[in-house]
Amino acid sequence: MNQQVRRTILSLSGLAVFLVLAFGSEYSTNKNGNVKTVGGTNSNISTSTDTLTYTNSKSSFTGKLAENFVAFTFEYPNTWKRDTKAGTGDSPNFVKVEHATDDQITLENFAVGYFTGQKSVMARLAGQLSDQFKGSFPEYEKVSEGETKVGTYDGYEFRFISHSKTAADKPIDIYGRAILLAGDTGRKGAALVMLATSESPDVKGVEDVGEKGDLPKVLASFRFVE
Repeated sequence: MNQQVRRTILSLSGLAVFLVLAFGSEYSTNKNGNVKTVGGTNSNISTSTDTLTYTNSKSSFTGKLAENFVAFTFEYPNTWKRDTKAGTGDSPNFVKVEHATDDQITLENFAVGYFTGQKSVMARLAGQLSDQFKGSFPEYEKVSEGETKVGTYDGYEFRFISHSKTAADKPIDIYGRAILLAGDTGRKGAALVMLATSESPDVKGVEDVGEKGDLPKVLASFRFVE
């Protein structure tokens, strides 16, 4: 991989899983600032002095994303950047938000796709998703998996480590965490993918993904919208 870890589309169509893992886009290293309110469909709406709220809107999507739409919302630091390609064209990503260094090395990011299936199949699908990651990340190693919770929602997760280099040939460790949240009656589930690297001043290992840095606040704010 080069300076930007390549964008990997994950599709397990036979098992009704459709995810995207987008990693390494341009980020900002600015500290949290004052909030801004942004209007429009799929808008970012201010809720505090340093966060924006993303609310998924079905009217913004076509194709597979429209067919498999799931309503959700979450908050993220207003210094993070939203990927403008996510949710457009043939992108399988509803949304991705991210933070990186000035030279475009990822610090942390958060992406949401959809997951169709109930709790009983999550472990099997997570295993197959991990196998796809193995083919996309250099020196991939799954380090843990098991049941988890995101707020009040039951989920199944796995975590992994990958070892790569930047364009300047500097070694970099990639820490990943993928969570599948099962669907409910009349609602699709969601696939949450979080990534961080050893460039982060807060995330020192895979166990810190979603536990340290800014990602814990993003993850804790995730809600399905009824």
